[in-house]
Amino acid sequence: MIDMKLPVLLQQSLNQAGLEGDWTLTPAAGGDTALSGVIDNGLSRYFVKQHRNQHLLEAEALGLEALAKNLRVPRVFHFYGASEGGILILEYLPIAPLTSRNEWMAAGAALGRLHRSEVRDEYGNHPDNFIGATPQSNPNHLDWVGFFANERLIPQLERARQRGLPESAQQRTVWVIEQLDRWLPARPPCALVHGDLWQGNLGQMHGEPVFYDPACYHGDPQVDLAMLNLFGSAPAAFYQGYQAENPVTLRYQAWPVYDLYHWLNHYNLFGGQYARAVDDTARRLLTTR
Repeated sequence: MIDMKLPVLLQQSLNQAGLEGDWTLTPAAGGDTALSGVIDNGLSRYFVKQHRNQHLLEAEALGLEALAKNLRVPRVFHFYGASEGGILILEYLPIAPLTSRNEWMAAGAALGRLHRSEVRDEYGNHPDNFIGATPQSNPNHLDWVGFFANERLIPQLERARQRGLPESAQQRTVWVIEQLDRWLPARPPCALVHGDLWQGNLGQMHGEPVFYDPACYHGDPQVDLAMLNLFGSAPAAFYQGYQAENPVTLRYQAWPVYDLYHWLNHYNLFGGQYARAVDDTARRLLTTR
């Protein structure tokens, strides 16, 4: 454990939040998008995040507050924004990975309740935010195919072109976008979704599922189910819990389309190693009947 002197921006945020005292900062593992750590004064403890783009953390705070109505998330204690960057002060939770069947089932049930609790007529319907460090626009659309093409895949493809995505992957992605109605329904259920639900953004605390690092909007609930399998399959118990609360058909044919969005984003954020995932996903979609 390494205690650090508080950065000036963090000290300013603590002052604004009324958190006086002698705080120490211990860096936390991870943090692909924002710097993170735990502050402690011997009596209280908080989880803090810092990023040079204050709007990114402000958007995360809004997402956590939206999810908090239906899911256990770290509570937002304070957001501080300045020209130099932003600070997000969150409730500290001792989050551990999901391991047991009961924990996975409880997580599925919690997500199922979220997906049936805030149904809307228009997709998007949430302040613009970020997926990782990439801007994500959420204007209202009545048509899901149009929303996913214009607000998700096309912006990511344009960024990928600028970063040098190979021409073959570009062309296959264009063909997928032109045929999205092969895999996506025009009007699937429109629910509040977590939006960035890979397994690293889901854990448990004393058996209760905890969700964090969201990129919320209103959309097809299957986007969360797809992403949960992006880096490894969720166990059957998760789906048993989910369908006990939200008995819907799992539309597997749509999942690779939703994966394509995240593979493009990973390429744009982290580089060339994800070009093949983009190309392979688009290729598989185009060869399905």
